[in-house]
Amino acid sequence: MTQLILAIFRTNSRLVLRGDQLTAPLGLTSARWQVLGSVAEADSARSVSELARDLGVSRQGVQRIAGELVTEGILAYQPNPRHKRAHLVVFTAEGRRLYDRAMAVQAPWAQSLAETLTPELITSATVALGVLTSRLQEELEAAGTTAAE
Repeated sequence: MTQLILAIFRTNSRLVLRGDQLTAPLGLTSARWQVLGSVAEADSARSVSELARDLGVSRQGVQRIAGELVTEGILAYQPNPRHKRAHLVVFTAEGRRLYDRAMAVQAPWAQSLAETLTPELITSATVALGVLTSRLQEELEAAGTTAAE
């Protein structure tokens, strides 16, 4: 298990670095790209706290990035009918175009990464990481902590 954890750490570091390289020409970083991806993948508009929980990162970090992206006209805040102060985060038209451009860069890169992996291996790794993520979330909750604090 220790070897798997160390491999995940190494992989994450390289994903962040390569993501930064890929999206720099678009004015993005991996962190900004992750926030945009969370907005894009949500089935409905989400609050900053919900986005942070989805990403497994701090609410403060997502709040800072979302605020910057709102200032730049990439994201916008909408009133939240469920909570007066926790606005919902949505794409602007420019933000949607930017995200689509980032995904157009990501698609061939992801395809090239997948060339040496079988679909079965990708599925197996995805399932294993999902199980590990769920187990870690259970431990965090049992300790009175969430990923979005």
